[in-house]
Amino acid sequence: MKKNVFLMIALLGVCVASPVFSQEIALHSDELSRVMAAYEARKDMARHAEAQKGFKRLAAAHPGDYGLQIWCARTSYYYAHRLVQHDDEDGCAKVAREGITCARRAEKARPRDYTAKYWELMDRMKAGVTLGMIGALKAVKPLKGELERLISLDPKRFEGYLFLGMLYRELPSLVSWGDDDKALEYVKKAERIAPRNADALLEVAETYHKLGNDAMAVAYFGKVATCNVPKHLEWETWDARRWAKKRLKDIQ
Repeated sequence: MKKNVFLMIALLGVCVASPVFSQEIALHSDELSRVMAAYEARKDMARHAEAQKGFKRLAAAHPGDYGLQIWCARTSYYYAHRLVQHDDEDGCAKVAREGITCARRAEKARPRDYTAKYWELMDRMKAGVTLGMIGALKAVKPLKGELERLISLDPKRFEGYLFLGMLYRELPSLVSWGDDDKALEYVKKAERIAPRNADALLEVAETYHKLGNDAMAVAYFGKVATCNVPKHLEWETWDARRWAKKRLKDIQ
């Protein structure tokens, strides 16, 4: 379970639009420009690290800037995933915790904000899965209720359905709340809202595969090649497409 969650949780998040920065941070445009330049070059892992550190630094300096907190939380999440891909679990956990801090500042700036809560939960999950099987299960246990509350904030957004569906699929039913049929129900809800989103297509594909329907899994993995490419998430979308190609080879 732990390895699969490492891989699949990374692909969630391609969906969320980039926030705008406040007028305050615009006064520090030179520093922000340097950080954004590193972010745009994040295919290079060293530049990704530079971007994450830069957003963390700016977010700490401007704690009331909602946009900076979201950029920090999201960039921390994706960089944490890359660290764990390189077997650096301690680094992953550290960076994910930094993302949690930023997400919670965003929640303080905008109480009951869907996007801020979403990234808090994403970073908490990323930190949690570095804790070993028992620790990961403990970390995941409260997320079901929190994701249900997230969905209630805005039932027209698909990210919460997708995250919850992924957890229903990944978690073992004997020792946790995993349920493959529930997983398909939730990921299909997400797909109906966002039919060309890479995350939604991947999760539907993985769930059909788990249920033994490889024909549908192959069809959905194939759809990822023509998915939407959100602005500022070009590399993340490329990574999702790379993963889809790998899974197609595994199944076919």
